[in-house]
Amino acid sequence: MKRWATIAAGCMTLSAASTATASSAVEFPDNGVAQLSRGGAWLATATDPIAGFYNPAALATQTTSFGIGLNLAIQKLCYTRRGPGDTSIGPSPGLEAGGITYEEVCNSNAGRANAIPNLAAVWRMSEKLALGLTFTTPASYGTTQWPDVASSSGRTEPIPAAQRYLSLKVQGTVLWPTLSAAYSITDRLHVGAGFVAGVAFLELESMSMSNVQETNAVDNHVQDTRSKITVRDVFVPGAVASVLYEANDNFDFAAWGRVSDSIRAKGDLEVIAPYFAPTGVKRTQCDYPGQTLDEPGKQCADTTLSKDQVGEDAAKVTVAIPMELRVGARFHVPQPAARGLELERHRKDTHRTRDPLRDDLFDLELDVTYAHNSQADVVEVRFPSGINVLGLPGTVPENADRPTGYKDSIGVRLGGQYNLVRNKIGIRAGSWMETKAVDDDHLTVTGVPALRAGLATGLVFRVQAVDLEFGYMHAFNAGLDNGGDGKLRAIAGSGSPDNRSYHAVNGGSITQDADVFSLGAVARF
Repeated sequence: MKRWATIAAGCMTLSAASTATASSAVEFPDNGVAQLSRGGAWLATATDPIAGFYNPAALATQTTSFGIGLNLAIQKLCYTRRGPGDTSIGPSPGLEAGGITYEEVCNSNAGRANAIPNLAAVWRMSEKLALGLTFTTPASYGTTQWPDVASSSGRTEPIPAAQRYLSLKVQGTVLWPTLSAAYSITDRLHVGAGFVAGVAFLELESMSMSNVQETNAVDNHVQDTRSKITVRDVFVPGAVASVLYEANDNFDFAAWGRVSDSIRAKGDLEVIAPYFAPTGVKRTQCDYPGQTLDEPGKQCADTTLSKDQVGEDAAKVTVAIPMELRVGARFHVPQPAARGLELERHRKDTHRTRDPLRDDLFDLELDVTYAHNSQADVVEVRFPSGINVLGLPGTVPENADRPTGYKDSIGVRLGGQYNLVRNKIGIRAGSWMETKAVDDDHLTVTGVPALRAGLATGLVFRVQAVDLEFGYMHAFNAGLDNGGDGKLRAIAGSGSPDNRSYHAVNGGSITQDADVFSLGAVARF
């Protein structure tokens, strides 16, 4: 019987990045210590250099400065696989008949922090004009890695993991270098825009089924193959634009938008086939085709490299970047005008600037966000014809697209800062909530875009010209549960006209628990 082997590229949550910015499906608000500490309610505040991406108009109200920050994101995802009608299922008919079924499995890098950096600078050229250069990444939880085998109460040896057809690993780096300019139309009305020249390096791993039959629409680990795509896109153009209006001494208003081309990455495919022995034990990966092993009970798997058969850059992955909009309103109470020795201790700016730690007693901001996530409802994964898989006869399908089921979402953010010691110490706090961005029947294991919320807090200490900042956020997630009736099907081979399994492989429920620690510094000149 003809067999096929290929990959299933899941909904992406990328290391040091995701596929959009913080109000989108699987991210948190936000890069930048001040933003995160305030629950993302920072749009109309925007007094750090990272505003070059998140509100370029505000650069016209800052002094020449440089900022660096780092988010340390930790998440735990746990998935329980169930069959239709919320029934127990196993990795193959034979193992399931012996009482060996799937149990809860969690990401293998749970508890390990992923580092998400940012870097930004602003040059205040004149009273009205400023330029900014920002290097930031989407505010993701970083690498998501899952085991290929997991424990089962039915036997001592591990069995094929329940989530293997959805994802084994999503890792990479996506960076948004942004060159921005801001101009003050009046003393209180500022506009700005930035050009984004993004880069993306992605590594995606998952498993698929080499053969399916309509009369036996269940998992069958004997037919499993493991695949890895490594792709890159060195130019992802986009733009950000914003307006900032200081209505009076107490109220500021801002609006921001972002558009971007898709990530259109090219690279290579690796396939290991067949991956499991009939007992469910992993085969040993061979060094060359047709190799046999002398060790009793060990069986060999072959490795296929697309570049050996069809040349380099045969794999193509396209990920849409959702359009985003934000609006914000900020209320702040100014401090009395500084006099005498206190005035002497304040920084002397050449041009007018906004500095909450120096100028305000406290502030409170409310932001509303919108993300057009439905733009990214499919991750396109394509291959040329003629990639023959070693170890299992057949070829790689040309179309291995993966639906995400994403839908548009709205978020609300509320946060602020209270200055304990003027020009020295400030405390920040905030909260956020975002609507569900996917239906339960499209749950996957690379992120949980359910109804989400978070609480955040932080501190800022000023030491001469440098602000030292610390922040922490805990994210709450309602989780997803489809009662075993999912809609995502595995990439598959013969027996299915569209190269997909006859049955869904995402039935069950998934939960998420996440924390983010943030630290950074801003130097103003």
